[in-house]
Amino acid sequence: MSKLKHKQVYLEKISPKHINDGWLEWASNDSNARVLNRPPYKYNKKQLLKYLKDLKKKNDLMFAVRLKKNNTYIGNIRISDIDHFNKRCGYGRLLGHTNYRGKGYGLLFLYKICEVAFGKLKMNKIFSPCYADNYKSLASNLEFGMRISGHFKTHVRKNNQFKDVYYLELTKEEFKKIKIKYQ
Repeated sequence: MSKLKHKQVYLEKISPKHINDGWLEWASNDSNARVLNRPPYKYNKKQLLKYLKDLKKKNDLMFAVRLKKNNTYIGNIRISDIDHFNKRCGYGRLLGHTNYRGKGYGLLFLYKICEVAFGKLKMNKIFSPCYADNYKSLASNLEFGMRISGHFKTHVRKNNQFKDVYYLELTKEEFKKIKIKYQ
């Protein structure tokens, strides 16, 4: 379990300024492209600007994640497929800054996703796909308290290969128990 606390990071609304602050570098990196769920997987600046524009059309939310101690921009979180009637939404996260990987920050990203989804949006459940071969993300999600709700064999095609996908989920009630660990 991470010794990090949720107040060590903060969110700011994603904007074009983040593209040059690190997002472009992360989104065009081969190792990140391997695990990104949305085509084209590797992005250029023009594609990221379109991505931002499309977020607004879809009514998705995206935030830059920064460290409080030094304001370093370390990654992004996204809340998508927001369904106010059924009170559920999808999520995604990218811990782009490699200096902060493997140190528990991915768990804080999940905490912040839950704060937005369950606190501000009043959702009842969050969910996300995860490639079966994305071991680090899968392990981080499970460590946080997410549970696997489905295993879809050869579910997506990426780089002319079909990949298995796990679907993960967490309810508002389950988050209440997890929240205590990060206070």
